[in-house]
This record gives sequence, C-alpha cells and structure tokens, in this order.
Amino acid sequence: MTPDPHAAPAERGMGYREISQALIADIKAGLWAIGDQLPTEAELVDRFGASRNTVRESLRELDLYGYIKRRRGTRSILVAREPLSFVNSASSIEELLQYSRHTRSRLLNADIVIAGPQLAEQLEAERGSEWLRVEMLRTSLRGDMPVGFSEIYVDGRYADVATALGDDDTLYALLEKRYGLVFARVEQTIEAAAATSNIASRLAVEIGAPILRVRTVFVASTGDVVEIGFGHFPAGRYKMEIMLERAGNQRLDE
Repeated sequence: MTPDPHAAPAERGMGYREISQALIADIKAGLWAIGDQLPTEAELVDRFGASRNTVRESLRELDLYGYIKRRRGTRSILVAREPLSFVNSASSIEELLQYSRHTRSRLLNADIVIAGPQLAEQLEAERGSEWLRVEMLRTSLRGDMPVGFSEIYVDGRYADVATALGDDDTLYALLEKRYGLVFARVEQTIEAAAATSNIASRLAVEIGAPILRVRTVFVASTGDVVEIGFGHFPAGRYKMEIMLERAGNQRLDE
C-alpha cells in the first residue's frame, strides 16, 4: 500500500525532520512491507511541498537510523520498522568536533568553484552548483607538524563568509553568527584512505600513505546542506574516540 502522493494542505512546506517523522509514522502504520520501495524523491517533493535537498536529508536520516537502505540512482528500500539500538552519545557539534580545540588552524585558500561531474558526485550536489571552497591546515599546539588538512565546501549563497574568515575561525560557527543559521543536524562519515599527491604534500607524508578521511555535513534547520567538510588525518597523528549508549534494554542479538 502506497501513501497518496497528493499531500493535504497541512503537510505542505514541512522541514526535513517533520518529513522524516511523517515517513516513520507511515512505516509503523504498515503502509510498506519490508523490502518494498519507498516513493521516489520527486514524489515526496510533490507530497510535502519541500525542496529535493530537504527530502534527501529526510531519507538520509531514515537511512542513518536503520529504517531504509539508499543507493544512488534507485529508490530507497524499507529494511526495518524499528530504529537501530545504538545512538552516538555526542550531544553537541562542539563535542563532535572536539579535536579543533586541541589544534591550531591556518587558512590556506578560499575560492569559488563550480561543481563539475566529479565534485557534484563527491558533494552529492547538483552539477553546475556554486560552492565556496576553503582549504585549512591544522597543526599541533606543541609544534608545526601537520595533524590534518581540510577541504570545506560552503553553499555559494553564503560565499561572502570568506571575507570574515580568519586562521582560527570555525566555519559553521561563523555561518551561524553571520547569517542567523541554525544547524539542526551534523553527520560524519569516516573511512580509511590513501594519501593522494595533493594530500600527501599538505600532510608531509608519502603518496599512498594511510590516512583517515572524515566527511562532515552540516544541515540547517531548513533541511539545506550548507557546509560539507573533508578532513584528512595521517596515521599516528590523530585519534578519534566514540562512546555509544544503549537505547533502552534491547539485546544485541535482537
């Protein structure tokens, strides 16, 4: 059974969190069976009167909590009626990005770029969209050895934030202060990678050396992705600690 794609007036103009909650209600009501495909992004845009970015963030949230599986170019598939039993215990953006308090940063470059095919795929953005690209190098407070190199992309609508950006400024905080934005969600993806020639030169490591690559996405309360950062950290100079708390009394094997 598929929900009526023609929304009632009360559903129009919802934010991403409201849309995800509405879809969760549909899931719990049994409107789709496990293994069924959810409506397309275009159908959800029509139903909720929201932007494609807002709908995409709602689906990303459902994926994060384990309700659905998403694959680029295909419709989302329902895989569970209950959320995952673990949640990240970080309670603030500052806590999530706590390494920034123990390093110092240096602004290397800030310029405007247009998303070609490769960058658009990397950012999960529209081709031809405009972004401010900021490059920053992080070093230890105790010396000049690089501990991280960041490539940060900011929605082109906020590109003039570069005029106020200094060495030790934090972009998301500056965006909130300058434009009155409220970041309702931050998502991090962590993967092992090998240093490219550009990354290797920034971090003073050999090409192909093992690094940790951290993708951080800042989503505003409107559902718009405003900032996407890619942090690159060399092996032996960076450590990430994550604490998980049990949600309820569910057993691990349930």
